[in-house]
Amino acid sequence: MSKRSGVALFLLLAALFLVVNRGAYKGYFQDDEINNLSWTPNGPAIAYLKGVLSPWFEPDNFRPVGHFYFHVAGLWFGLHFPKYVLAIHLFHLLNVWLVWLLMRRLGAPPLASAAGCFFFALHMALFDAVWKPMYVFDVLCATFCLLSLLLYARGRWVLSFVSFWLAYKSKEVAVMLPLVLACYEIWFGKRRWKTLAPFFVVSLSFGLQGLLLNPNRNNEYSFRFTPAALATTTVFYAGRVFLVPFLGFLAPLGALLTRNRRVWFGFAMMGLFFVPMFLLPGRLFSAYCYVPFTGLAVAFAGLAESVRTVWLAVFFLAWLPLDYHALRTARRETLANDDEAREWVATLARYARATPPAATFLYAGTPGGYHHWGVEGALQYFYKGGKFDVLPLAGRAALTPAGAGRTTLLSWNRSTHRLDIADLAPGVDLSYIDIAGAAPPWQLEQGWYPLEGAFRWIAPTATARLQRPQGARQFELRVLVGAGLLEKVGPVTVRISLDERELEPRRFTAAGWQTTHWDLPPNAAGPARVTFHTEPPFRPATDPRVLGIAVGAFGFR
Repeated sequence: MSKRSGVALFLLLAALFLVVNRGAYKGYFQDDEINNLSWTPNGPAIAYLKGVLSPWFEPDNFRPVGHFYFHVAGLWFGLHFPKYVLAIHLFHLLNVWLVWLLMRRLGAPPLASAAGCFFFALHMALFDAVWKPMYVFDVLCATFCLLSLLLYARGRWVLSFVSFWLAYKSKEVAVMLPLVLACYEIWFGKRRWKTLAPFFVVSLSFGLQGLLLNPNRNNEYSFRFTPAALATTTVFYAGRVFLVPFLGFLAPLGALLTRNRRVWFGFAMMGLFFVPMFLLPGRLFSAYCYVPFTGLAVAFAGLAESVRTVWLAVFFLAWLPLDYHALRTARRETLANDDEAREWVATLARYARATPPAATFLYAGTPGGYHHWGVEGALQYFYKGGKFDVLPLAGRAALTPAGAGRTTLLSWNRSTHRLDIADLAPGVDLSYIDIAGAAPPWQLEQGWYPLEGAFRWIAPTATARLQRPQGARQFELRVLVGAGLLEKVGPVTVRISLDERELEPRRFTAAGWQTTHWDLPPNAAGPARVTFHTEPPFRPATDPRVLGIAVGAFGFR
């Protein structure tokens, strides 16, 4: 194959990859990404140099190569997500090219090498690695591992060592690279073990530090040296090889059925890079296949050259529908979560531009895929250098904001896909509560059931407290009357008392959302207790609760 033909094939594969993964550009930042962006732009880029050069494990400067990328990308790209996707796609295509060079260096023929590159480039087990910038650590680790292999094969040992060092500083899985280089020496090299000595010394040092200085104890980041852990991880990753459960266990049989050294080397490379993942049953992510699958691509090329072209075509005809199905499934879930994240972050950004930070941020609910560190990271991103507490609202329902400064409540409603933000002054209640918005649960006292979209069911008797504002002339109640409720108990009557004064009863006979008002005589501003009485009680057939009515909003107008 001529160089011109090779370039043309690569450009065709790159175009196909970008078309297949075009939906990634519609995505948005997930929690790990926004968390990385929240602190990496602070300070000079040279701060990461210490972590890159240090031979010691430094929790405060962990994976400095990947974080340096986020530092630069954060300064250049801001929150323009498609630019991050384009960058990781370019890194992935670079890795496809490096895999091609490695295969050709090992002696694989052009057609087999092209098949291996195609398999690696479009494999949907790697979906997250090429859709989510948070996995740039894996992608960069693969880049430097492949560079180290190629440079070592060319006799450029010093540059190979530097690439190995950078690979480890991208992600710790590179600690296995010296063993991969040893396999190269066995099957393709001249068994120059002295050349490998520095690689093994560094690998042993990093490996022991990782085991002895690992700050994670008894959590999902802890290594598990047990048969149960091995069974869990191997089953998961075997199902990723061909996207069929357990089928990956058959792949190494190819090494037994062929005398092809490229097959042996590729499977050895894949297995060695998988070793750290096999010990982490609490961290099962398909994207972690990225570095090991560079070895799988080499093995696949070796197998491809051992079979007739027609059987290679049959394999791809069977595998590509599975690959496309995996793409559609992952794309649908990812974009749904990313749409929620985009709305959540955009609303918070608008709020942050107009409002200084609160002393405490409480959050109730998060968009799909977000954890605590995502909420905290987003707040730190918009309030750089700010000092505030970020706490989940769960477990704090009975607490009233207290202390110096205000409390801000961030309430995500999964039903409406909306973030509502309420600023709460210390010791001061709201005068009107929208259940679907940022409703302070400490004002909902007895008889309130959990949030269900835009409403909460109340018990037949429920209480709440409000702050009556100066000049309030009306009290408003918005309820959702269900058809099932009316069929079961008939018309529903709601009686409301404000402190000791009972308002006129209201009767609901039709289904749907309804809003009713009561005119109020003039009264002084101040705290008010609201009591709801609903008759008759509602006992659904499939619900053990005794219900009153579904409340969407209430308060003074």
